[in-house]
Amino acid sequence: MAEIVQRLWRHFARQVPFGMQAPEFFAELAEQAPVVRFDGMWVISGYDLVTRLCTQPGFPMAAPVFPEAVHRDNPQFVRFFSSTMSVRAAEEHQRLRSVLTGAFSGRRLAALRDRIDDVVAELLAEPLRRGEAEFVGELATPLPARVTAVLLGVPPADREFVTERATGMMNQLAAGFLAETHPEAGPPITAAEFAELREYVTGLLEQRRAEPAEDLIGHLAGSYQAGKLSAGEAVDMVLLLFMTGLDTVTAALANTLVVLSERPEIAAALAADPACADRVFAEALRLRTPVAFGSRQVAHDLSVGKLHFKAGDTVILAFAAANLDPRKFEAPLEFRWDRPITGNVAFGHGSYYCLGSALAGMTALSLLQAVHDRLPTPSRPLAELPWRASLAFPTPRVLPVTFSPALAESGAR
Repeated sequence: MAEIVQRLWRHFARQVPFGMQAPEFFAELAEQAPVVRFDGMWVISGYDLVTRLCTQPGFPMAAPVFPEAVHRDNPQFVRFFSSTMSVRAAEEHQRLRSVLTGAFSGRRLAALRDRIDDVVAELLAEPLRRGEAEFVGELATPLPARVTAVLLGVPPADREFVTERATGMMNQLAAGFLAETHPEAGPPITAAEFAELREYVTGLLEQRRAEPAEDLIGHLAGSYQAGKLSAGEAVDMVLLLFMTGLDTVTAALANTLVVLSERPEIAAALAADPACADRVFAEALRLRTPVAFGSRQVAHDLSVGKLHFKAGDTVILAFAAANLDPRKFEAPLEFRWDRPITGNVAFGHGSYYCLGSALAGMTALSLLQAVHDRLPTPSRPLAELPWRASLAFPTPRVLPVTFSPALAESGAR
């Protein structure tokens, strides 16, 4: 146990990416050290305890701590992100969350599938023509942003603008809150750009108040008119939704490709039967969870089982380790078709379970099924891929790929 704890501490202290060895490390952590305590910080890796703490009201999401430079250069972004639904107190979080619940119903999302397929086809057209792509930058990054724009009801002419600004917000978050920078990500959003985006969103909400529409911005405009949201909360929620899922879905798609590249037999099964894409995606996310950790702040002294938490303690929930806990998942490092699709914590659990998880799954299925007989494979050895520096996202930073010939073209059919 001592060795795995020392390795964990080295990763935290030095911000060393987990890289290709992430699953092996997290499986070992869950088995050998399901609870680790440093000075004022806990790392919880066991599945049962992670899911239990996710449902405890005394563990709200930790508020972000931005460096002074971000406060100085982009104070409105700091104010916005520091007051979002994610970091509100439990009662406020639930109030705001309840406004969105109906908007992510299965019926509403199913109605978007054809439009998501159109977005996927548009993004794939040029890479498939070339037979190659940088998967993260050309596909996995813009895809969730464009799908979110479709869900919200952003006019097609404005989707490129929104995608660019949403990426800029994520870059600001990564550079400030997560202390991660890399040239491929592009620049953080500036104060002027953020002000422009906020004004744009305000205009969209006003337009929907005057001309109601069956999209998510229309839904939020109606909630504002009904008194369920303030005007500022409605704007903030749209801005948050621009960002929500971007890094998570980007990492999920890239990690799924890594899992398929590691296991050619799974890729062959998907190529033969695109209907199995949902199982491929679920098991890939369990093996290589896109968001490794979630952070919580203990609201007051409390005990959970034999563990005693003090007010102000930071609790790191290791979702990536919980998904590889052998007490929950037999032979956790194996890809198994017979595992339930639900049950892993790749999208969190409990009060903060990702509302957009179903949309993320639909987006992934659309992409996997679109390329099932032309699956992209890394054009350089997996061991040589550069990985993101943020420990929260154990995923490739860039992923150059080539597309195999379609089965029909190669005479396999």
